[in-house]
Amino acid sequence: MKNLIFLVLSLMLLTTLNAQQTETLFNRARVIGAFGAPIVEFGIGDGSKIGGSVGGGGALIIDNFFIGGYGMGSSDIDDLFNDDEFELSLGHGGFWVGFTTPSHKLIHLYSSLKVGWGAINIRYSNDDFEASDGVFVVTPDLGLEVNIFRWFRVGTTIGYRFVDGISSTDVNKDDFRGLIGGITFRIGGFGSWHRHSNKWREN
Repeated sequence: MKNLIFLVLSLMLLTTLNAQQTETLFNRARVIGAFGAPIVEFGIGDGSKIGGSVGGGGALIIDNFFIGGYGMGSSDIDDLFNDDEFELSLGHGGFWVGFTTPSHKLIHLYSSLKVGWGAINIRYSNDDFEASDGVFVVTPDLGLEVNIFRWFRVGTTIGYRFVDGISSTDVNKDDFRGLIGGITFRIGGFGSWHRHSNKWREN
């Protein structure tokens, strides 16, 4: 019994020492803030039948990165006024990650990636029949962000919306995918930059 206890204690000690010596990707990462963000997206050119989208998200800020979630909804506004045979709408939500650098500067690089799941809805004007279809959506974007106040930042981006998983015969992926512009209003706590250490610290 004593030998078993000694063996267990020895394994625990070795595990602790190994954990102290092993560096990982996130062992030096620090949460320095969090934010909520209204998001507006709009189609660029004729690549997508779904032009405008509105929604929002929230995330934790870990050094220069952020990770959280989002939700977006949109509809084919043109179809509402053109009296087309059917009206399209798209809703999706999921994971949201991003990177900013150097975020203490007035104007700095802003990039993000949204990966989500949702559905398209098709409403037929002739017989008021509605159908839906599940979709997978990936939206990378890149642009610039401006620090308006310590707690408020505005980012403008250009991205591309990829949509897959559509099985309806009335629409295809090209009705939803295409170049998009975006405006993101980030509101929250973003930490503070200390010049002497050149590091971010919590507020």
